[in-house]
Amino acid sequence: MRVGIVGHASDKFTINGMLKAQEAIYDIFSKHIHDKPIIVSGNCPLGGVDLWAEEAAKLAGLQTDIKSPKQHQWDAEYGFKQRNLDIAKDSDIIYVILADSFPPEYNKKKFPYCYHCKTDQHIKSGGCWTAHQAIRMGKKAEWIIVCNK
Repeated sequence: MRVGIVGHASDKFTINGMLKAQEAIYDIFSKHIHDKPIIVSGNCPLGGVDLWAEEAAKLAGLQTDIKSPKQHQWDAEYGFKQRNLDIAKDSDIIYVILADSFPPEYNKKKFPYCYHCKTDQHIKSGGCWTAHQAIRMGKKAEWIIVCNK
């Protein structure tokens, strides 16, 4: 089974949120351990869920299929859009691990809600876009929202 794990970059998590996100990754591994999962992720240049999943997979002795963007732009040649489409295409199920709110020190661009999911229950993530693409391809997706407080 090919298990996609995507979500927020590290700057969107507090220490508490980061620990909960990492715990969620191990819970996903436990849920699929009998399926001999191959972990599919996106090698986010800003760290976070992608890299935590990759590191945890290596520690757990799981195979990985890492989709690294060649350029750090949405529509560039093998940029984030194509990378995310490949994650969706190559996963049987995708887990999106997200923070419920911004850390107090976060000072980059903020959206009041996730426009991919049309909700204010978590902050926007390209992982949501990826999961919605997977659903359009007939795949399964699950969201895991962790509390940053």
